[in-house]
Amino acid sequence: MKFITTLFVLVASITLSTASDFDYCNHFCAHSALLNETSGSVGSVGRTSFYFADGQFPPSVYNAQDGVCGLTVNLANDYITITGVVYATDPSTGFFLNIQGRRVATTEPMLELSSASYKANGGSIDPSTWYQYSLVSGALTGFGAYQNTMIVLAESMHPLQLGYGANGKNYNLGISAWFDYNIDGKMYMSDINVDIVCKDYICVPGFNLTNAEDNYAVTYKSSNTGVDTKYTFVDPTGVFVEDAQLASAVIGGQIRRSDQSSLDQCNLAMLFTRDYTYNTPHKELPSSSYKENGGSIDTSLWRYYQLTSASIECPTFSTSIATYEGMDLQVGYGANGKNVNFGASAWFEYNNTANGQIIDRGILDINVDLICGPLSPTPAPTLAPTPAPTPVPTLAPTPVPTDAPTPAPTPVPC
Repeated sequence: MKFITTLFVLVASITLSTASDFDYCNHFCAHSALLNETSGSVGSVGRTSFYFADGQFPPSVYNAQDGVCGLTVNLANDYITITGVVYATDPSTGFFLNIQGRRVATTEPMLELSSASYKANGGSIDPSTWYQYSLVSGALTGFGAYQNTMIVLAESMHPLQLGYGANGKNYNLGISAWFDYNIDGKMYMSDINVDIVCKDYICVPGFNLTNAEDNYAVTYKSSNTGVDTKYTFVDPTGVFVEDAQLASAVIGGQIRRSDQSSLDQCNLAMLFTRDYTYNTPHKELPSSSYKENGGSIDTSLWRYYQLTSASIECPTFSTSIATYEGMDLQVGYGANGKNVNFGASAWFEYNNTANGQIIDRGILDINVDLICGPLSPTPAPTLAPTPAPTPVPTLAPTPVPTDAPTPAPTPVPC
C-alpha cells in the first residue's frame, strides 16, 4: 500500500490558471485562414498563410499545402514555434518558414474583424483570452524562383497573437502577426494569417476516465480459468494526467467489479514515460474507421507511453503489472479500440497475489474514453517520476533546409 499512498494527492492541490480551449493542445497543424464575410474582416486577401504586403516576391500570397500538416505550430515553455513550407500558386516556388516567439503579457491586440464581432460589442470573440508572443527570431528561405533568398523578419506593430478570431480573417482558432523585413536598405511589410487545428490534444490539469464500452474500463483475462472479469472506475475517481510537455503520464483511480458481485474497491495507479520511438498502433476498430481506408481515425496523431510502474491493490489480493509483448499505452481519437472518441487503451500481463502466493495470472486490458474537464475533488495521481527530458526551443531558429520539396498540389487561388 505504500506505493499507492505516496502516489495519491488531493486534486485540490492542483491549481489551474485561467484556461482557454487552446490551453488543451500544444501541437497544431496550421492552414491558410479563409476570409469569412460574416466576420467583417477588414482584410482584402481572401485566403492566405503568408502575405508580402508591398508586392514583393510575386505572387505575394503564399499558402500552406492543403490536406497535410505542412505548417506546424508548437507551444512549449512559453514559446511558440511555427515551421513548415508555404507555396506560391506554382508549387515549385515558395519559402521554408521558421518563426519563434516568446509569450508576453497581453497588450492591445490587433483587431481586424468587424467591431460587432467582439465581446465588448455583443459578439463572441474575446481578445482578453488571446495569447501574445514577441518575436524572438524569424526567417524565410526561398526555393524555386527564389532559391537562395533569405528573408529575416522583425516584429512590426503588434506581437503575434493566438486565439479564437486572432487570425483577423474569421472566428476560428488561429494566429496572426505582422513583420518588417529589409531589402537593400528599404523596409517592407508582411503578415501571417492561419487557422490552427489541434494535432496533439492535451487537457489541463487532466482527463476524467469513463468506460469506452458497455459498463467496463478494465478487464482481467485469466489464463488460469479463461474467465474475463470486468471492472469499472468508481465515478468520478478515474483520471489520466500528463505533464505539460507530454513526456510522462499517470492513470489513477478506484475500480470495482462491473457486475457488482463484490462492492470492494481497488486502488489503481500506473506511471508511464513517453515513448517517442514506438509507432505500432493497435487497431481494433473496423478497418473502414481509419484514415488510410477513408475513415476519420488518423493513427499518426496518436501518442504512446511506456509503462514505468504499476500496482492495483484490492482488499483480498494485489495485482502486479508488466508490459505485454512490448505494447505501449496508446492515446488519441479512436485509440481506445472501442469507438472513435478521444481515449486510451493498453494490454498488460498481470499476476494476482494473496498471502505471498500467485493465485491468478493473465492479460489485463484497459479501454477508456478521456473526457477533458475539471477534475473531481477526489484522490488523483501526481507525476511522481521525473519527467523524461523533451527538447526546449532555443532562442535561435533551427537551420532551414535549402532543398526544394516535392511539388505539392496547386493551392486554390486567392
